[in-house]
Amino acid sequence: MTLLLLALVSGSVWGQEVLKSGDFRKLSAYSYTADKEVVVGNDTWLVSTSQYNASVFYLGCNSKNAAKGLLSDKWADVIAAIKNQDASFKENTDHAYAMRLQLNGTSLSDVGHIQFDWAGSNDAMRMYLLVDEGDGLVLKNTLTSGSGPTVAGSISYEFAQPQSIKDIVLVAVPSSNSKTIRMSTYEITKAVATNKVATPTFEPIDGTTFDESLIVKATCATEGASIHYTTNGDEPTVDSDVLTEAGITITETTAVKAIAVKEGLDNSSVVTATYTKVEPFASLAELKEKGGATAAGVPCIMKLTDAVVTYADSRKAYIQDETAGLYVFGSNKLKAGTKLNGVVAAQLALYFGLYELKVDGGEFDNVAVTNDVEIPVQEVTVAELNQNFAQYESMRVKVVDATVTSSFNDKNGEIEQNGEKIALRAADESITADVQATVDVTGYPGLYNSTKQLNVILQEDIAVKTAGKTQATLTFDSDAYSVNVGESLTVKATTNSSASVVYSSSDKTIATVDENTGEVQAGNKAGTVTITATVTENDKYTGATATCTVKVVDPGIVPDVVALVSEKDGIYYAMLNTTGNSKNKLNASEATILNGKVITDRMDLCGWVVDQSAGYIKDFNDNMFVAHGSGNTDLVLQSNGFKWEYSDEMWTCVDEKNKQRAIGLNSSTNDDVTKYFFGTYLVNEIAAKYPAPVVMPITEGYHRNVTSGDYGTICLPYAVAAEDMAGAEFFSIAGKIMKDGEPQSIVLNQVTTLEAGVPYIFSATSDKLIAAYSGKAVAVAEEANGLIGSFEGQDVAEGMYLISAQNKVQLCGKSCKISGNRAYIDMNEVPEYSGEVGVNQRLISFEDATGISETMVEGGLADVYTLSGVEVRHQVDKSEATQGLPQGIYIVNGKKVVVK
Repeated sequence: MTLLLLALVSGSVWGQEVLKSGDFRKLSAYSYTADKEVVVGNDTWLVSTSQYNASVFYLGCNSKNAAKGLLSDKWADVIAAIKNQDASFKENTDHAYAMRLQLNGTSLSDVGHIQFDWAGSNDAMRMYLLVDEGDGLVLKNTLTSGSGPTVAGSISYEFAQPQSIKDIVLVAVPSSNSKTIRMSTYEITKAVATNKVATPTFEPIDGTTFDESLIVKATCATEGASIHYTTNGDEPTVDSDVLTEAGITITETTAVKAIAVKEGLDNSSVVTATYTKVEPFASLAELKEKGGATAAGVPCIMKLTDAVVTYADSRKAYIQDETAGLYVFGSNKLKAGTKLNGVVAAQLALYFGLYELKVDGGEFDNVAVTNDVEIPVQEVTVAELNQNFAQYESMRVKVVDATVTSSFNDKNGEIEQNGEKIALRAADESITADVQATVDVTGYPGLYNSTKQLNVILQEDIAVKTAGKTQATLTFDSDAYSVNVGESLTVKATTNSSASVVYSSSDKTIATVDENTGEVQAGNKAGTVTITATVTENDKYTGATATCTVKVVDPGIVPDVVALVSEKDGIYYAMLNTTGNSKNKLNASEATILNGKVITDRMDLCGWVVDQSAGYIKDFNDNMFVAHGSGNTDLVLQSNGFKWEYSDEMWTCVDEKNKQRAIGLNSSTNDDVTKYFFGTYLVNEIAAKYPAPVVMPITEGYHRNVTSGDYGTICLPYAVAAEDMAGAEFFSIAGKIMKDGEPQSIVLNQVTTLEAGVPYIFSATSDKLIAAYSGKAVAVAEEANGLIGSFEGQDVAEGMYLISAQNKVQLCGKSCKISGNRAYIDMNEVPEYSGEVGVNQRLISFEDATGISETMVEGGLADVYTLSGVEVRHQVDKSEATQGLPQGIYIVNGKKVVVK
């Protein structure tokens, strides 16, 4: 069938009567809904899944509403029509979005033209326009919509003769699930009388591929018309060959052109259809190597030569030839123990690294089948599977004399052979294998998320040579418990083993546990302990352990303080307890994140106490509650409690207009300055426009803006663990190297942790140094091998040494200073170093060291003012002058600085 796509504007063609039209952009707001009746003007459309928001009608769904993207039973005829064009389509896994004009049993008469339009900012879709002229839905046009913010488009169909229409359906099929297209308008116009013969329609449709030969036919809606065609590229005329009802047979890639002719009428327009001959892949190995498989699947044609079906059920199968094996997925009629010869057209997909042939029932109908052939199996070692996996993928193989190292749990197990291991994947939960058993395993090598595994289909595929032990199971009734200080509760772990369960506590100072009964007795201090349950191995069962946590709570202790953080374009923003100029939004500030924790020295600005079950968020300083304000998007602090619902990783509430809103991050730009803030927005906009905040642990710490490659000094009042620092490598002074009585260089030892109060030298590896504090603070900074630290900053005496911004060790003249959390060097206190410089050491040379008499300040100090002249900070480290300040414009040492 040929498809005629006319380039028309969305308005009616001049002189044509409009039968029906409408604008989908003029609806009332609603969230993503399945099978909704949408009223547009005087028309009603049944839409499979859609939403309307902010003057945009979205046909489709997002990832949070993915379940609504599958067509329901109401669309059975539409599913059949889609499958008629795309045999690989699976209604229970693939998304398709459909909209149907509700004609309620009536017909539209004298229809001449149908058109749908869409606006830009879409995902690419395969669009199908289906029409029922009395004999069921028939595809009239198909195209792929463009994607991008400015790419609009349309799909239309022009009838050759006035047509009576019983049904109109538009279908959008995305390349991957959870996508949308922004539909705008539709128009159905009346046919205009014409003296022209209807354009012929080809069957099969333009773009069809074939392997050996193809019969091409054509029909014309004008009674008594004859069809003339060419295959050499010439335009057809009345003198061209007549295309009879029997059609023509082509054996090469061919462009067929045709016109329809009838005496007394003008000739039809010329229609062209191109049919492409595709050479089938000669083997399964060639198909996998050259087929260009994708996650969604690509069309492929392959020639099967003595391919054996080694396993088959109604939804999956394995086939293999002399070159490779292949997994077949989808409805099929294959039978194990048969040999296949012939050509098959299907879809080749790459599913989590595994090649699979996607089928839908009839792909193997035309191949020659030989029954009752021997099912091959190749003996391999686990080492061979691990080293040459692609060679054996989806072939039937057998591993002998392997040891079960992990019995099946949730269908996953493991075997070992001569020190090499491979995962086992059982087809269902009934398949078992005892730990320590010696077995022969027959299966099919496969991949899932790049993990190599041997797929076991049947229990008899595991032949036990030496019996093993039953894997003991051991589980607690709950993963976590809570008990107040001084009180008790009993935890219980259940096992299938005949051994007794023994309990133990990770910290008896917080809580003890009776080893036999599991009764937990909380002590007098708050904390969390891990309770471990153990069953020992015996003659029948393996050993096993299980753990749960018990949180001992002191009701008088303030709950944990956390941060609320949203991510936008790779940058994290923390919600602050301050409001902007309008007082109806909460400020946001760029957050420093390390190991999933917010590192800050201003917990008073960004610390919150949250209770998801109780539904509140409050400032930990003054117990002010976060609340939805009187305006649509307002987010404010108030003394009265406010109840939020926490679900789908969002804090939501219902406003006075009965609309569901959620807390989200937004921004505004004025004079090229972008400010970020938190407000409340419609739930269906949160994911795409206004990222919802997530709870993150918050810890006190230190961060400094640095330049990668630069050296500097640091001295912190808290200890820092190895995993709690980033952005620099840290060193202590090992000693100095002397020459002719003068220091020539300093030898540094690399360290992996920082001690409280101890000064260090660092080498920056990024643009920000981050350190999370642990332990208790010390009051006084220390000296370590001549490196003297300072928490507050201080004057440095003449004759001392500083590491300058130019990466030089320089001698101080008069009026030298260092900022807070830094250090200087007293060379007289640095011990002399006489050994060789080792692998984890560095050498700082004094070749460029110079004595200076002018003022020198490591880090630099600054005063910070608002634009109105109010001093907000005095003589602070220049690199940290604006850290933690609310968004705005400040004056730092006479220069404007924007805090975003």
